[in-house]
Amino acid sequence: VFYWTRCAVNVAQGIGMHRSVESSQLSKADKKLWKRVWWTIFTRDRSCAVALGRPCGIDLDDSDVAMITEEDFVEDEPGLTSQYAPDPVHVQFFLQYVKLCEIMGLVLSQQYSVASRGRPKNAIDLTHSDMALADWLQNCPKSVYWEMSRHHFWSALLHLNYYTTLCLLHR
Repeated sequence: VFYWTRCAVNVAQGIGMHRSVESSQLSKADKKLWKRVWWTIFTRDRSCAVALGRPCGIDLDDSDVAMITEEDFVEDEPGLTSQYAPDPVHVQFFLQYVKLCEIMGLVLSQQYSVASRGRPKNAIDLTHSDMALADWLQNCPKSVYWEMSRHHFWSALLHLNYYTTLCLLHR
């Protein structure tokens, strides 16, 4: 999985998916698709890094793609309504997962990078990551917030990743 994820990252960066296409001549639908694919590769990169203990392949400092939004899932063209409306729960899951993957990357770089091995754990970094996770949890939309009384696959999967990131931070 690591090999194929790196291949996807390399191909995506090779064709410029890490760069904004807002001023390009792509159709509006293709711009949204381009963005969704980029952020999907980003989340895969982060989840593989966490699962396998490998470095992240994507450095967001090298990317100027805007953060994905709900609007990026609406594929209606002027005068043409898409026959497949996005599922609001799936959309919220993905939006929250991307945000969580950003925090995962922060934790990985602060706690587990080769450069971090030689320096003592920085309380400011830990606090910043802790606050980012707390903020994420506090602002998680109700539709994907996991509660025992309202068990839902997507919310459970999202919160599994939250707790994995929390464990990484405090390990």
